[in-house]
Amino acid sequence: MNNTFNINRFGLLLKRQWLEFGKIYLMSLVVLTGIIIAFYFFNIPDLNRSLYRWDDHGHVQLGFRLPTFMAIGFLFLTIVASTYFNAFGQKPKAIMELMTPASVTEKFICAILFSTILSLISYLLIFYIVDAIFLNYFNELWQHNKATNYNTGKLTAVSFSTLFDDLTSEREFKFFFALPFFFSSIFLLGSIYFNRFHYIKTALSVTALFSFIIFLTIKFGNLMTEGKTRVYAVDYLEKDFVFKIFFWSSVALSLIIWLITYVRLKEKEV
Repeated sequence: MNNTFNINRFGLLLKRQWLEFGKIYLMSLVVLTGIIIAFYFFNIPDLNRSLYRWDDHGHVQLGFRLPTFMAIGFLFLTIVASTYFNAFGQKPKAIMELMTPASVTEKFICAILFSTILSLISYLLIFYIVDAIFLNYFNELWQHNKATNYNTGKLTAVSFSTLFDDLTSEREFKFFFALPFFFSSIFLLGSIYFNRFHYIKTALSVTALFSFIIFLTIKFGNLMTEGKTRVYAVDYLEKDFVFKIFFWSSVALSLIIWLITYVRLKEKEV
C-alpha cells in the first residue's frame, strides 16, 4: 500500500473505523455520562453548611468537581486510547486490520482523531453539559441563601462557580493542558506495543518508569543541595519558567511517543 495520504481513502477509512469503533464508543459515552451524574448526585452541597470555599469572583466552588473532572477524564481518555489498536493482538482481527486498504499515515491520523481528539472533545462536552444542568439546579435551590464570603468578609448570595471558573482560578493550571495528549499518546502506544492486557501492562510500565524518574530526581536533588541552606522564597518568574518547561516537555514527549507509535504501526504493516 502506498504510504502517501489520500483524502478519499482516508474518508472511507474514517467511515469503516466508525462502524467498528463507534457503537462501543457511544456506549462508553452513555456509561461516562451516568458516572458523572452519579458523582454530582452524591456530592450535592448541604443547604445548612456554613463554610464554603469562595473563588476570586465571589462564587462558591464545588470541591469535588476538579478531582472528579481530572480523574474520570484520565481514565476515559486512557481506556479509549488503550483499546484502539487492541485488534493487532488477536491474529484473525490483526490480519483484517493489515489488509485494510489504507496507508500507515492514514491509519495513524485516524487513530489520533478517534483516540485523542474526538475523545477529549466528547468528554469536555459531556462534562460541561452535566455540570451546567446541575449548576442551574443548585443556583435555583440556593438563590435565596446567603453566606459569609471569607475572602471579603461580607454576606454574599450563594451562587456556584462554573467548571471554567475553577479551571482558570489557578493561573498555573493552563500549563497542564498538554497532559491529556501526553497520557493518551502513552496508552495509544501501549495498545499497539502489547498483545494482551494493554491497559494493565501500560499502566504498570508507566508507574514503574515514573517512580524510577521521581526516585532519581529526589536523589539528584539531595546530592545537589547537600550541605546547603534551604531558601523558601520562590520568585514568580522562576515558578512560571518551571511550569513552562513542564508544559513544553509534555508537548515534546507527546510528539515523540506518537512518532514511536507510528513506527510501531509501520512495523506491524511490514
